[in-house]
Amino acid sequence: MSKSAWVFALLAGCAAGHTAIAASSNQFDLVCKGQEQKATGKPATPWSERFRVDLDARRWCRGACKTAAEIGSISADAIVLPDSRASIGGPADAEATLSRTDGKIKEYVYMGWSNSTATLAEGTCTREYFSGLPSQRF
Repeated sequence: MSKSAWVFALLAGCAAGHTAIAASSNQFDLVCKGQEQKATGKPATPWSERFRVDLDARRWCRGACKTAAEIGSISADAIVLPDSRASIGGPADAEATLSRTDGKIKEYVYMGWSNSTATLAEGTCTREYFSGLPSQRF
């Protein structure tokens, strides 16, 4: 192999690897730890949860990840996960907000017509390698 062909092959391989890394930066797991409020008037308990997020596909899941759901909104500052407890048997009006700047998560439920909320869980998330979403069957 000539020197120029070798350099071209090396650059092409590096570029392909760089593209794969850049594309995967929008796919990640978040391991979140903090406190959970299981019942009104009871003390908060330790809480941890794994979320899988694919920003390009606008899909996410949590825990055992049996089914993926649509991300509600994505901005430079936050990711909003509507119906965040639907897959684990929680209330339908639950929502989680993930801060993209400080890693904080707050999961809350909307209460009644006043649009007030009650906190279900809050903590801090750390980014980990993407472990994937359930594949489509058809």
